[in-house]
Amino acid sequence: MKRFLVIMICLGTATAIKAAFDHSGWSWQRSIPMRTTSGFVRLTITPQILDQSQATLSDLRVLDKANNLVPHVIHWGRVGEQRQFEWLPARLLNENYMPANYTRVTVDFHEMVEKNQIKVDLSEKNYRRRALLEGSNDSVNWAIVAEDLWLFDVSLQGRNFKLDTLKFPRNNFRYLRLTVYNMADDPRRIGIESVRAAFYQTESKMELVEVPVKGLQITRDAKTNQSIIELDLGFRNLPIAIMECEIETPYFYRGYQLLGRNQDTEKVRRKTESGWQMVEQKVPWKTVRKGVLYRTLYNHKTSASLKLDGLKAPYRCLQLRIFNGDNPPLALKRIKLFRQDTSLVFKAESRHTYTLIGGNAEAIPAVYDLAKAVQGVNEFSLPVIHPGPEVLLSAPEKKVLPWSERHAGLILVILIAAVAVMLVFIIKNLKGLPSKKNS
Repeated sequence: MKRFLVIMICLGTATAIKAAFDHSGWSWQRSIPMRTTSGFVRLTITPQILDQSQATLSDLRVLDKANNLVPHVIHWGRVGEQRQFEWLPARLLNENYMPANYTRVTVDFHEMVEKNQIKVDLSEKNYRRRALLEGSNDSVNWAIVAEDLWLFDVSLQGRNFKLDTLKFPRNNFRYLRLTVYNMADDPRRIGIESVRAAFYQTESKMELVEVPVKGLQITRDAKTNQSIIELDLGFRNLPIAIMECEIETPYFYRGYQLLGRNQDTEKVRRKTESGWQMVEQKVPWKTVRKGVLYRTLYNHKTSASLKLDGLKAPYRCLQLRIFNGDNPPLALKRIKLFRQDTSLVFKAESRHTYTLIGGNAEAIPAVYDLAKAVQGVNEFSLPVIHPGPEVLLSAPEKKVLPWSERHAGLILVILIAAVAVMLVFIIKNLKGLPSKKNS
């Protein structure tokens, strides 16, 4: 009987602990009022919430009116190409060349397989080469798949930039024939070292939101002839997915490096001559992407690559460095940025009020069965709801210890000194007492 009572008490205590969410460590909350909607809903994650949360949104929690946790999943808006197949194995056949004119190779995929881009590795460095792509199922009769494609390899200031992926309309040819043309400064023979193909498929529309640029600064490093474009987006952790550059310079090709960070400076604990102190230091930039921007003209046809897509840049500040080499800086007209339309999905009841809580740098991700139990919940066309205004949570009061506890070390030293003085005094007094022999 006693054992049964102990078990019941333990279960009751565990239930109470689970139900009572501890707000300690969380810095803000927002109400989520529900009207007549019931079932799964998508709560909009605003730039303000992104700024006040972890970049992964691992610290967000949803509570019901009884202060119980409500399971949720984070829906990161689709950026277009939602599914990627692995690179397909292929065999290179019949490589041949016409000196100082072109190199050609047939790529055999062993069977008819869908693909819409190939990755090409060429010999030599520092090139700009035009390419032609043809397709066939019998390696005898060929049809043009895409022409006036371009491959780049640019080395500037000790850095290398490549554009080695060719995109083309989807097809299922067994064979692709790739022809790469020599440029004027190329050797007699250029080598096609490897070719791989993949198929990217867009299954649903993009879910992107344009991001206004709060601050833009363009400078030039005269020593290295780099154009440095810095953008301040106003909020931390914005999940930037696409950058589009509008450049007025007619024809060019330049290596670029895109970097990001969430703040200019940070305070770190560092040991100094006077002990451990909080010291302010610059936050280093993190590389997001390296590549080539270009616009070129051939046979009265213009080809360009000015869009950086598929980015993973959860930052407030972005820096685009353009390596000009011996060329004048590009005439940049505008930069447009797009982020993932992020939301939080949970199951709600009508006419109930829920609470979104966040702002805890130490929180770990909550693990719920919702994502597994409701497969494809992110694909539903769900009702969209919006959070209420922010309410700051009061920080827990710091307990002021008594003076004796705050200065325990000093008191100990004083006590030891006092005991030492007393011992010296006692020893002196003992030495001054008459001995038994003198008596």
